[in-house]
Amino acid sequence: MRRKRSIIVVLFTCAWFSMSCTQVQATVPVFDPVNYVQNVLNQANTLKATINQTKQIAYQLQQIELQVRALRNIPKGQWGAIQSEMARLRQIMRNSQTISYADQNLSNEFDKMYPGFQGAPDFVQQYKEWARNSLAGIKASLQDAHVQDRQLGSEDELLYSLESMSDGAAGHMQVLQVGNMIAAQQVQQLQKLRQLQMAQIQTQASFLAAQQQIQTSQYASLRAWIDSASNPAVKF
Repeated sequence: MRRKRSIIVVLFTCAWFSMSCTQVQATVPVFDPVNYVQNVLNQANTLKATINQTKQIAYQLQQIELQVRALRNIPKGQWGAIQSEMARLRQIMRNSQTISYADQNLSNEFDKMYPGFQGAPDFVQQYKEWARNSLAGIKASLQDAHVQDRQLGSEDELLYSLESMSDGAAGHMQVLQVGNMIAAQQVQQLQKLRQLQMAQIQTQASFLAAQQQIQTSQYASLRAWIDSASNPAVKF
């Protein structure tokens, strides 16, 4: 009986020890290095893909910003005041006391002032008219050049403004607009140069016409006097 009791105690102890070991193994975590490395690699790849997507989005946003900047217009263009300036120059020539290229009846006025080969009934008075017309043309040309000289100041300011706009252009559209403004200024300068040449031609034409008319009138008067002479042998 005593031996049987000892066996029971030993069996109970073994059973309890076995149950304790099972509980301890159940509570201790199991570390799998292969699985851990795989998870780390997966997370690293996911992070890399996220970074690449972020870079692509940033690049796309940058391209959109560049496109918007390239299409941005200049709020107000600088085109100058060529129409009013040319109108002022034409008005100077039109108001001059001379035969002007701006006159509507240029041909009739010229024929009246310079009739050609015919004697002048009052040569002194006609000579004064021719001299007055020549001097008025010279004066008008000088006034024209004076006004254009005064306009150079505003043109220099406009050119400086265009240079500043070109340096600060934010995109292709603004560069093209500044280029168009500069091209327009070049055309305007050519128009003013053409008008100045016209004024010079008018002055030269008035002077040459007066000189030619003086010589022609003198010769016509002389020829009329000779024709009226009593001796026909003296005729030319």
